[in-house]
Amino acid sequence: MKIRRAVGTAVVLAIVAVGAAPCGAAESATTTASGRSSIGRTHQPRLTAPRTTPAQDANYLADVGKADPDLATYVQQQGNVALKAMLTDGTAFCAFLNRGGGIDNALLDVAVGARSVESQTHLPANVTTFNTIEAVALIVLCPSEQLRVPVSVRSKLNQLKKALGPSSL
Repeated sequence: MKIRRAVGTAVVLAIVAVGAAPCGAAESATTTASGRSSIGRTHQPRLTAPRTTPAQDANYLADVGKADPDLATYVQQQGNVALKAMLTDGTAFCAFLNRGGGIDNALLDVAVGARSVESQTHLPANVTTFNTIEAVALIVLCPSEQLRVPVSVRSKLNQLKKALGPSSL
């Protein structure tokens, strides 16, 4: 229950962040997680996913399942497709955040990319799912990117990290 509460608080923060984004921001995303370009922003730096180890990837996937039981069920139903989708979205969020433009744009860019491949991944497209994936990514895959998010978000990330407990590997 403690984990759900920490993720729930992060969800509220993301809703506020997405709600604060300008209208039409989703249409202006330039690069999806798969590297495809779309209409909108120009002169964006190249996306670079964080370098992770297999152990970090495994910890990330385990923590995502701990943080959101719906994602654990998703993995049981979709197998490797689910694991790849969640890892791709987590690293894409890190890359978008690293590129600059703030957390709002990073959240929107990942959502646009995930939506474009949803028919293959069947990733549950809800705010809780994306917030869990992105919050755990900030904790496990790219903790240095936490400096790019507001202090209030970092506080919630610390609560989630404590709730998740020590790494299983």
